Amino acid sequence: MGGDTSSAARTLFLLLAAENLLMGYTATAMNVALSALVGDLHTTLTGVQSAISLYALVVAAFTISASKLGTRHGYRRTFALGGGVFVLGALITAFAPSLPFMMLGWSVLQGVGVALMLPALMAMLTRTFAGAVRTKALSLLAMTSGVGAAAGPVLGGLITDFLTWRVSFLLGAVITLAVTWLVRRTVDAGAFPGRPGRGFDVRGVLVSTTGLVLLVVAALLSGQYGLLRARQDFVVLGHTLLERGGLSPVPLLAGLGLAVLAAFAGWELRLVRSGRDPLVRVTVLRNRTVRTGISTQLMLILVPNGVLFLVPVFLQTAFGFGALYCGIVLLPIALGLMVAAPPTARRVGRGRMTHRAAAMGAFVCMAVGCGAVAVLFSPRAQGVAAVGLALVPGILVIGLGRGMATTLTDLVQSAPERDELSDVTGLFYTAGYLGSSFGVALAGALMTTALLYTFEAGVNDSSVLTIAQKEWVTRTLEQQVQITAVSDDAVRAKLASRGITGAESDALVRINARAREQALTVSATGMAALALAGWLMALRLPVPAGTTRATGPEHEAPST
Repeated sequence: MGGDTSSAARTLFLLLAAENLLMGYTATAMNVALSALVGDLHTTLTGVQSAISLYALVVAAFTISASKLGTRHGYRRTFALGGGVFVLGALITAFAPSLPFMMLGWSVLQGVGVALMLPALMAMLTRTFAGAVRTKALSLLAMTSGVGAAAGPVLGGLITDFLTWRVSFLLGAVITLAVTWLVRRTVDAGAFPGRPGRGFDVRGVLVSTTGLVLLVVAALLSGQYGLLRARQDFVVLGHTLLERGGLSPVPLLAGLGLAVLAAFAGWELRLVRSGRDPLVRVTVLRNRTVRTGISTQLMLILVPNGVLFLVPVFLQTAFGFGALYCGIVLLPIALGLMVAAPPTARRVGRGRMTHRAAAMGAFVCMAVGCGAVAVLFSPRAQGVAAVGLALVPGILVIGLGRGMATTLTDLVQSAPERDELSDVTGLFYTAGYLGSSFGVALAGALMTTALLYTFEAGVNDSSVLTIAQKEWVTRTLEQQVQITAVSDDAVRAKLASRGITGAESDALVRINARAREQALTVSATGMAALALAGWLMALRLPVPAGTTRATGPEHEAPST
């Protein structure tokens, strides 16, 4: 097509890539501001972890609905609406006086904004480019999100240390406002028209959201109550539903969530059979490429996001490092992604590598990187890890894995028929953000579970503590709602407030330090095991026979 059209396509790509970069940044920038958030908002590390997971949950819960809105009312309009909601949420968060306000602005409103923008963004680009050019465009788009997510800790740390974490949200509001305005002026209103339907599937929205909420809440509660056996009473509205020592609420809530999602699938199939307009045509999951690609995407996001949460916790609690230093240590993820993504996209686009091989290679890199990080969480490696540089090789390898994973978007988006694109886009991004939410929640759950049992074992084996002190510690742990990794100074101060000093205090600080590092090691090892499980999933990705990709006839490749 003509040069003007190609110029408009490149402009659209650059605008949407800029917003995608910002959304990736928003998802991870606060990971390194944990200490600042806990202090400014008078909350706990677990509270901040809940806000991070809730943000990803909201995006996952509303992406399918937002994708349907884009199909019905036009992608440009949906993108603009999402931008407005995102800006409102950013402003509320920037001036939030407490954690509930931050959850409203960041976790809820910004999450809804991202859910509205992402499917519209993806649909506009998928319809604008074709062939090998689309492979490159979508891979570059995935790379911008990954770079934003990986660079988020560095920029977020810089802003947090020298200004305040609130500035990150103000900048996000300004950038999103500018991009939304330019997209409305640049994109022809008729280029991506809507397709009004006969009625919106409100029941489907409610049922699917309920199922997803139950799954993520189960993951979040696993750190507090335990995965199988309840570490404390499960109380709802003053009524004890499950007693300590019995079954944990986690498997019950997770099972209920899966049952609700199964009911949602049945409802959607019923709408299709009756000729009505479903929220999402779950029949697209019969396509092996779509089904396997979506499950693979969940694991590709889950693993690195878990590590992005664990490394700042380790550096801030073990050594007291600030947000900027933590961000610098995590920078190799962005570097690895930028090194691996372009050549992988070129090789896949030219048919020299399959999408399956790229995804499997990504999981291998992530497993190796997580294993290397886990080794350095060990107390035996503390002297080396104290400078943070020892973590760089493992983090870099994880980044290489993220770079190799960027071509999966093209594989899944290219699989469905044109009229099924919104359904696949919604499911694909829902899986990605569920993976983000599960990654943080599961990493935290593994950490707190291992921390509790290791600390209790250390206390029981101590020859310094008296029987009365051991009983007090055990009783405190049993009654403690928020069990999380804390620094040695925080433990010492807590003990001093209870009148415990001297040798007993030193012993408990040592026990806590050993338990903390052991817990982090267990959690990172768990992420490595999940990466291997993801490799098995990627093994089932189909390899299209005789596919050749030439330069697409529709548009030129976007400039980078």
